[in-house]
Amino acid sequence: RMLAHDQIFFLSHTRPLVSQKWKLEHHIFKIFTLLNQTVQFDDNGDPKFGSVAIVFWNSSGNAEEVGFFSFYPTFKFFINSSKIKWHGDEKVPESVCSQACPEGFAKIQEGIHTCCFSCAICPNGTYINKDPYNCINCKEAEWSAEGSTSCTIRLLEYIPFTDTAAIVIMVGALVLVALTVVMSVLFALNYNTPVVRSAGGPMCFLILGCLSLCSLSVFFYFGEPTETYCTLRFLPFLLFYTVCLACFVVRSFQIVCIFKISAKFPKLLSYWTKYHGHWLIITVAFFIQALLLITGYSIAPPKPYSDTFWYSDIIVLGCDLDLNLKATSSSFILLSVLCSKTITFCLLLLILTWITFATVSMLYHGKYIHAMNALAILSSLYSFLLWYFFPKCYIIIFQPKKNTQQHFQGLIQNYTKTISQ
Repeated sequence: RMLAHDQIFFLSHTRPLVSQKWKLEHHIFKIFTLLNQTVQFDDNGDPKFGSVAIVFWNSSGNAEEVGFFSFYPTFKFFINSSKIKWHGDEKVPESVCSQACPEGFAKIQEGIHTCCFSCAICPNGTYINKDPYNCINCKEAEWSAEGSTSCTIRLLEYIPFTDTAAIVIMVGALVLVALTVVMSVLFALNYNTPVVRSAGGPMCFLILGCLSLCSLSVFFYFGEPTETYCTLRFLPFLLFYTVCLACFVVRSFQIVCIFKISAKFPKLLSYWTKYHGHWLIITVAFFIQALLLITGYSIAPPKPYSDTFWYSDIIVLGCDLDLNLKATSSSFILLSVLCSKTITFCLLLLILTWITFATVSMLYHGKYIHAMNALAILSSLYSFLLWYFFPKCYIIIFQPKKNTQQHFQGLIQNYTKTISQ
């Protein structure tokens, strides 16, 4: 017989007879005789009689005793496995539907039986532990390889101040500040010469000072980002570089437009000179950019950002600057670039620098993208310093004959003849 929950099945050569278990419970405690042996059960329903022989039908078809099972008075169970000859490769058959899954694999049940399942490896970013059927997602600050049983803390990455790239870029920024100081002293000593006056006179000192202040942003691209670092990473460059570009726009207007419109509109030239139009434009540009930055920083201030999207095992620390703030802050810069036409080479170098950086930033997302950003800023500053101011310094030091009133009057006369034709 086989006990199966609330039913008892009697197996015969014809068909199984099914009886409700509760109908037989009152008979099980009675004493009766079977095959000349007294059969008796205790209060728990366990047998209290002799032993049962365990037989195995061998390959010849005979029943061979291979062990015994003793019930009473002591429990004994013995099987001589050496007498059992299994079919085929003589290995003990396993009573399972599916083999156990390897480590790092989850069970996928097939059908209604829990013993029948297929195995699926847990993907990256998940692991399997106590629950054999579900892969558990790792936390945002953790990662795991395929087929893992636990998660590992992601490595935080940023460029420290001791990094070689950081040291090179910061030294470049310090050299730029030193060059601006040297050029300012040289221009101050030769302030009344035609080269300095034609370069902008007092405006040259403003441009050189703003270039030095812009270089402050470079130093905040290194080290672990904080709210202060993120603010100073963008603010000095966006604000003071706007002033530099406004100065070059004014110089372009003075050199090109004034010569062309002074003959047709003499009053406009007098108003421009009387009310210091160049300083007015620069001041308006500064305050507009400052207002845009203050408004943008108040609405969405830059803050530290953890980039967990591009790499599974590391977190790249950086600064998150709202796109609207970027667009607003750079609107006047773009306008200034478009308006300036005479310093073509400087602007071409500037545009190529940022196109290159934008291309690289779309292809590479590691920690050194911040070093490339700092390098793009430094390149933008050097483009004006070297290609606008350095030639003038070269004339002052090595070609003093060209730094005379007569030489410049000849240049002005030739230029006037050219635009009048």
